Amino acid sequence: MGPTSFRAVALLAAAAFTSASQSAKPQPNAGTTVSGVFVGRSGKPMAKMRLILAEVTGDQELSYAKVKLAVNPPTTITDDKGQFQFTGVTPGMYAVLYSPVSSSKVLPAEINIKALSAVAKSPLPMLRDTQIGDTGPPNPDRLWGRTFTLLKGHTFYAEGANMKIWNATARFGTQGPYMEIRRGVIVEQRFPDKSPIKLVAWSY
Repeated sequence: MGPTSFRAVALLAAAAFTSASQSAKPQPNAGTTVSGVFVGRSGKPMAKMRLILAEVTGDQELSYAKVKLAVNPPTTITDDKGQFQFTGVTPGMYAVLYSPVSSSKVLPAEINIKALSAVAKSPLPMLRDTQIGDTGPPNPDRLWGRTFTLLKGHTFYAEGANMKIWNATARFGTQGPYMEIRRGVIVEQRFPDKSPIKLVAWSY
């Protein structure tokens, strides 16, 4: 084989190796796109809200113990009609944390939510297995533990002498983020869904 032939073979081999190396590189998971609408319980659009996906994890003591931001979590901002679209979503179950776009973009990577499973003395100790606060004037904002505030309109579930959170919007710290509680647990949504997703904020 002459020098020219050898050089041609070497170039072809190098090109094949480069091509194989490029095709072997792991490609980022583009995920899927999920869209929907975010409204208050009154039907009011939740406009200009920053939404971020988080995962709920548990331990042996509680069904739900912590909320962790998803790895490289997709974020989005709702428009004037409360409509949103997430892109690059890995299918799974997520809680949606939210805060006004005017607030800080910095969110804690992990929130301990054990306090939301705590109970308090009931003002109606004779009641059991009954929702408190779903009729009459809405309950005002209420501090819950050291780090949470239940926003106006929350309800409790009577268990005799004690009561627990039933339906509420809970704010972490003084400036959010907010999370939703239904029937005593943090709301989780399956992403993606075959139909548009509807998110509802209890206290708005």
